[in-house]
Amino acid sequence: MTKADVIRLVTDRLAKVGHGIEFGIVEDGVRPDDSWWYVPVVASRQGKDVPRELTVNVFANIEDELQEQHGLSVLFVPAVSEPSVH
Repeated sequence: MTKADVIRLVTDRLAKVGHGIEFGIVEDGVRPDDSWWYVPVVASRQGKDVPRELTVNVFANIEDELQEQHGLSVLFVPAVSEPSVH
């Protein structure tokens, strides 16, 4: 599986979460490590970071789903958005 394949699968799953949460994959940080893929993700709701507990729960569910359906081992790494400079 290629990096582009992993990003596409993860993007598809994250888009279905809803609840007003927007996810952004930090594509430069996506990397394989043996049989795992590390995928850094920023989660926001109305421009504010989402509580870590919520993202960890969402990420765990999607990690399990990707493993069961695609045999893909993914580890989401919660990332925080950079503050915008004006």
